[in-house]
Amino acid sequence: MINLAIKAVSDLGTQFLKNRTLKSEQNHAIEQAKVDAQIKMISKSADTEKDYDLAALHQTQYTWKDEFALLIITLPFIASFIPGLQDYIATGFTYIANTPDWYQMAFMGAIAASLGIRWAFKLGGK
Repeated sequence: MINLAIKAVSDLGTQFLKNRTLKSEQNHAIEQAKVDAQIKMISKSADTEKDYDLAALHQTQYTWKDEFALLIITLPFIASFIPGLQDYIATGFTYIANTPDWYQMAFMGAIAASLGIRWAFKLGGK
């Protein structure tokens, strides 16, 4: 009779431990599924942004917008090596530094989007 009682308690304990292990495994599986879903979402987001950048580049291949943006970027650089223009460039950058942050960000964003380098603008903001 005592053996029967010990066996019943032992079986109860064994079943309890099995249920606890199963529940732990299920919780782990749920957490892993959440992590996998987040990874998939991040990956899709990155692919969407890359596809947008490629589409923007393909759409602008017949426009002069890129050349204009590149000209805006390179002219001050080139002019800073010309002695008669150096003061004008320095003064211009002083005025640009005093513009509101929203304007500077909008300008940088427009140039980055025009040249298909939104990712560089995004990294620069972090």
